[in-house]
Amino acid sequence: MLGKLIKANFRKDMSHMISFLLIVILSSFLMHLGLMLILGYNSQFERKVEELHSPDLMVYMATYDEEERRAILDYISSLPEVDFYELVPTITLATEVVRDDIDPDSKDALENVSGTYDYAPYGEWGTLDKPVFVDLYEGPVDEPIYMSRLYNQEIFKGAYKAGDEITLKINGRERVFTVAGFYESVSLYNLFYIDPVTLAELNSGDVYPVYQIGIRLADGVDVNEEYNKLCNEFDSRQIASSVISINEFQLLYTQMINIISVFLCAFAVIITLVVLVVIFFRITNSIEQNITNIGALKALGYTTHQIRTAHILEFVITACIGFLVSSGLIYLIISPLEVLLRSVAYMSWDHPFDPVSFAVTGIVIVGSSFLVALKSTSSIKGLDPVIALRFGLKSHSFKRNVVPLDSTGGPLVWLMALKSSFASKKQNILVTVVMFSIGVSMAIAVFVGYNVGFKPENLQALLSDSYADVLVRVNDDNPISEIEDLPYVEHAWWKDDFNAACEGTNILAVVTEDWNQVPNVNMLEGRLPKYDDEIAVGKKLAESQNIMIGDMIVLETAGHSFEYTVTGYAQSSDNYGLIVLMNEDGTTHLGHECSKYSVYLIVEGSSPAKSAKVIENIDSVFGDRLLMYVDYCTALAEGADPTIMLARVICIVLIIVSLAVIWLTMMLLIKTIIIKSQKELGIKKALGFTSRQLRTELSLSLMPSICLGMSVGAIIGILNSNTFLTVLLSAYGVSKSNMVAAPWMMVLVIVFGVIASYLMVYGLSRRIKKISAYSLITE
Repeated sequence: MLGKLIKANFRKDMSHMISFLLIVILSSFLMHLGLMLILGYNSQFERKVEELHSPDLMVYMATYDEEERRAILDYISSLPEVDFYELVPTITLATEVVRDDIDPDSKDALENVSGTYDYAPYGEWGTLDKPVFVDLYEGPVDEPIYMSRLYNQEIFKGAYKAGDEITLKINGRERVFTVAGFYESVSLYNLFYIDPVTLAELNSGDVYPVYQIGIRLADGVDVNEEYNKLCNEFDSRQIASSVISINEFQLLYTQMINIISVFLCAFAVIITLVVLVVIFFRITNSIEQNITNIGALKALGYTTHQIRTAHILEFVITACIGFLVSSGLIYLIISPLEVLLRSVAYMSWDHPFDPVSFAVTGIVIVGSSFLVALKSTSSIKGLDPVIALRFGLKSHSFKRNVVPLDSTGGPLVWLMALKSSFASKKQNILVTVVMFSIGVSMAIAVFVGYNVGFKPENLQALLSDSYADVLVRVNDDNPISEIEDLPYVEHAWWKDDFNAACEGTNILAVVTEDWNQVPNVNMLEGRLPKYDDEIAVGKKLAESQNIMIGDMIVLETAGHSFEYTVTGYAQSSDNYGLIVLMNEDGTTHLGHECSKYSVYLIVEGSSPAKSAKVIENIDSVFGDRLLMYVDYCTALAEGADPTIMLARVICIVLIIVSLAVIWLTMMLLIKTIIIKSQKELGIKKALGFTSRQLRTELSLSLMPSICLGMSVGAIIGILNSNTFLTVLLSAYGVSKSNMVAAPWMMVLVIVFGVIASYLMVYGLSRRIKKISAYSLITE
């Protein structure tokens, strides 16, 4: 009996269930995919760490002194926390990439990929993080070269494939190599592997002594503590070196994927909320419409449990089908998607079946559908069959006559629309909640699209201690005086930095002559330092060490220490937010002598054309003394950065999916309204109303709920968008996002959402054309 009842429900509600099915597929697809990515890539990284026996710390040390190098190795080996270390056999050579689209004489740092590159002999690696070679070229190769996927993407913008030739001028001599393949490694991402014989031939001339040391720590040792210990030790010995922890490598390989996943899961939650509201509305409305049929079923012997179960299973089965279909779609597209994601993840992902994401998505989608359906059918329990057969749930409505047509002035269609709008509370709640959800998602899409996709300089300003349009490096003691007098230059300041220690934590001290003369400093609270005993600290550093404004903290360098007063909190992604800002006169206490050759500029109007002119003028003034430049204005305007392109794609997808959710929800709602109001619509047509008037009335009747939901969602979305972005970028050192969240964004979302919704409702209401008074006559 139950099976027949379920089949009957499906036959009767087929078109509604198709709309519901599509919404479920969309929500479960986004949630399942988001969970798969965030779990898959992070677990893939952890598997690689174990499989490759990856180091916990990598030390990059540059020194010509053999005794100093030996002393450092002896120090590392003496640490009880070090289980094992290994010296990577590399040499660093002056290298120029010879390519038609690259100008070897260009001083543009974003264009010229020439510089110093690390080389290692192919086949001569140790036990730590042995490279895994992929995409191997099968043909014969005379001079093979292997590079990391990350290097190919980051440095060469994905220009090379296995089998391609690459011409390198090494120490002034050109060599033609064949890209024999790429490798994946957790830490050795910046090496070129070449034949040992070729490397021996090249090992003459300008060879830079950079040594890479992989360190594996003993079990239970805190990686961050050892990282700070090594950094401080090298700083105290004044050794040019850098240390990277496994946590930084994990951030490099997985952070962009994690951001994408959070967007997908957040939007999936919003759509799931829509799904639950749709279930509640559909079931309660179905009970009201079919109350006499339910009474008849009870009179025929069906129990309340059977009737409720049939309604519940109708939605649970549909939710299960939608979830399984979405899972199938994911595994169909995951392989090509994984190839595309290599440009931001830099490593391949095996993407096997993920039982955790499958189970979590299924429980959330199907489980929540079951619970809402269970709650929605509770009104059937107290329904007496006799009352149901005679009267329905209500035999008479004693509601006040809102907007009486005989005494209210105004256009008749508008008055009828207003009257209809007040008539259905459940319908209004459904539309309001759905449009609220869409308003939030579209608001975030507009916020991210504007601040990252359209105005990427806002993101750059968020991630830097002081935003600049142009960076130039000039071989001069203090080139500021000549640069700031050039046309179109509004502001010019030099910046320097050095490493110091604060309570055992390695920090980056960022210095300029006077921070109060620098525009666009990323200060969150307090004020900039004025005197030589004052500093502003990074908010992340303050949070980690519980530093308050007004506190005195001690900074240490090699042989020096000094107590500074904290005047405020700054923000920067440099050193993941563990920074301090100080003026030049404050560095004397720590024995640091500032270098002033890195000059940052603000150009009039932040114009790419004017920034190009400024760079041209600087080149003409300094000539060969201009070492390099970065034109942020032009680079951001062109939008070629993967982060910018990704932000634009995410925003477009969010808008498209939002419109799809509105369409599917309104499709279900409009059909329900039309079926419920067939007799009323037929009578109105008999009275002379046209289909266009009735469609307009229906569209206008939903506008109050649409406007309310979209307005509240847009306002809440924009007001909380910076909080959402802070969570996304917290790993980069961002403690507080302060990007533009303007009122016009709310207006844009509301206007666009309302107009799009009206057009959709009007389009979906074309079924009214088929209704006539004659077709509703019964004998």
